[in-house]
Amino acid sequence: MTTFNPDIYKGNIVMSRVRLARNLRGYPFKINDVRLAKDIVKKVNRALVKTDTFNLYFMSNLSEIKLEAMKERHLISQNLIDNRQCGAALINQDESVSVMVNEEDVIREQCFMRGLRLTEAYKKLDKIDDDLEKNLDLAFDDKLGYLTACPTNLGTGLRASVMLFLPALTESGKIGALEREVSKLGLTVRGHYGEGSDAEGYMYQISNEVTLGVSEYEIIREVEQTVEDICRAERTEMERLYAKNELKTMDKARKSYGVLTNALFLSYGEFLSHIAQVKLSAMMGYFDIDNIDELDDLIIKTRPANICEQYGKRLSATDRDLYRAEMVGKKLIKLRG
Repeated sequence: MTTFNPDIYKGNIVMSRVRLARNLRGYPFKINDVRLAKDIVKKVNRALVKTDTFNLYFMSNLSEIKLEAMKERHLISQNLIDNRQCGAALINQDESVSVMVNEEDVIREQCFMRGLRLTEAYKKLDKIDDDLEKNLDLAFDDKLGYLTACPTNLGTGLRASVMLFLPALTESGKIGALEREVSKLGLTVRGHYGEGSDAEGYMYQISNEVTLGVSEYEIIREVEQTVEDICRAERTEMERLYAKNELKTMDKARKSYGVLTNALFLSYGEFLSHIAQVKLSAMMGYFDIDNIDELDDLIIKTRPANICEQYGKRLSATDRDLYRAEMVGKKLIKLRG
């Protein structure tokens, strides 16, 4: 098999994320006491003060819009929001690292990077984890590894996931078979926002389920290898479905571009269906947009709470659709400019 070149599959591979689950020895894994929670936040903050420049956010101090916008950007979770009185997050300047405190586990560390960069993301997160371990007494067992609230995270506590854009495998109906094959490897396929979520705009997460009895690098390599195989299968299917029907593919993309650049109102669901067609055509060279990453960024920036955050206040659904249409139209015209 030829060496995998991630650049060839740019567009299919959207984002890599590595997450570590940690707890503190002698403390409950689920913190519900506000005074204790604040003490833990201070300890975590002190442990990371020399690691990077973090902004500290207490969930109880944030508006509903801010919380939801941060969740849409994957910086915090619903579990952290649900534990709002005790929860906090340390987030670095470019939002590539988020350390949630008093979530399902006492500490959840995350690192995000564009493309297939799981190893790089893990190395960055591992330095943060080392600083936490130097300054805090993490819950660890010589046989079981890191102790976690959920047994499925026991051992390394590591989840490695990659966000993929898979229109061809979706439209051909082969996603179901892919999910079954991936599960045999101890991996899982989920929607954009994890377990129980839908695959919006042909977007899927591929991640490991096994964390015990394997090393961090074994997990990462297994996920990477699976992602590589899926990307090859997706490109084969893209050639079969789209390249052999070039005019139809181009026609769909141009119609979608016309809607996106001329609509007065644009719902999020409508936006997702049309931006997927534009992105697909751009990936195949049928549409003149070089920076596909900016199309992916729009998927986050145009979500409801992020629109409200940018506008500075809560908007009605109608106003969000109006603002979304204006934002998307300007952006796409600029990208083709």
